[in-house]
Amino acid sequence: MLRKSAKEDTTLCVNFCRYYKPGRNEEFACQGFVVVHGLIKKGRKLSQEKPGIAEKPDARTLEQLKGRVCSACSFREADCDFILSGGTASPCGGFALLSHLIGSRELNLEEIE
Repeated sequence: MLRKSAKEDTTLCVNFCRYYKPGRNEEFACQGFVVVHGLIKKGRKLSQEKPGIAEKPDARTLEQLKGRVCSACSFREADCDFILSGGTASPCGGFALLSHLIGSRELNLEEIE
């Protein structure tokens, strides 16, 4: 699991993650957080504001997004409710934001390594 640095912005967590608890020790980062912040560090401008209505890509694109993000996540095996429930539980905030950005065509899968 990757550790969050003390300086990293938690706007994504506050706006998109149902699992985020402000004030708790949140030193580890989900892979969605890592991907979003990696894109931002590379210069990609991504809004982390919560939209009025979240856009969703089609089911095939969502599966591809899971393959790119969730397959590399340290929480996947034992701690990810989204994966453990077969997608019926809420995803992490990073996955939720990436899903919205792809659904709204602000981002495409090819930009996610």
